[in-house]
Amino acid sequence: MSRRRKKNADRRRADDFLAAWQLERLEQDRALPLPARGPSEVTLLAYFVPPRDRLDERFPRLECAVREAWRHCGLLRTVIVVDRESAPVRAFADSIPNGLVRVQAEPSLAPNRPEAAAADLNAKLAERVSTNLVLTVREDAFPVRPGLAAYMDGLDFVGAPRARGGWWARFVARLLNSHAMDGAFSLRSLKLARLVAEEWAARGAGKPWRAAFDDGVFATRTLPRASFAYRRAVRFPEPSEAAVFCYDATGPAPGRVPPFGFRGAAAFKVLLDKGLV
Repeated sequence: MSRRRKKNADRRRADDFLAAWQLERLEQDRALPLPARGPSEVTLLAYFVPPRDRLDERFPRLECAVREAWRHCGLLRTVIVVDRESAPVRAFADSIPNGLVRVQAEPSLAPNRPEAAAADLNAKLAERVSTNLVLTVREDAFPVRPGLAAYMDGLDFVGAPRARGGWWARFVARLLNSHAMDGAFSLRSLKLARLVAEEWAARGAGKPWRAAFDDGVFATRTLPRASFAYRRAVRFPEPSEAAVFCYDATGPAPGRVPPFGFRGAAAFKVLLDKGLV
């Protein structure tokens, strides 16, 4: 077996493992009373754009991610952005009292086009929420323990660190306030969302897609390196602090204390094997 085929097989096994855990965990979450309300200044945000023939299969996984966030952060007002209305998503939203879950349809989204969701985050995040902070989750990226409050004071973006390389790369990133972070599981400020939307209109909208436009990279690496005013206006954590917020399997394995959350099925498998979930 080639290295690429083995890597893909390992990725599928990790995803199947996470999916099985989520379905079992979801039954537990549904059986529990809804938790007490979480911080009023935070909105939970998720995108759900599955292939049409996998909608019923995939939504329980997103519901689990949302309920796990509620379990660890309190019952947060929640926005689910979809490409089209669907019965499972609507039924879930209607089952939560007081209109705490809102569904927003965005026709520009499409299955198998993750760049469309990233572009929407760059352009419209500030329009989708009204709270000062936004916690983003994904089917395979969500909290595993309490700890949200530790990141709510002063930071404009925190997610899994993506910056790698030697001392020179780290020096430049610190000098330009451009520590690249992933946006799958992240906490962002409304201030940052508004700044990003302005910059996206000028620098990204309508242009051919490239990796620098990924929502996490655009907010934390592309813009700080392109705009002096932007990098002076936003505050990011050091990579070591970001790694405690979210673990990604491409980074160093966590120690005895679990991260606040994770990104990707491979990262979840590592946490579970280490007894951190």
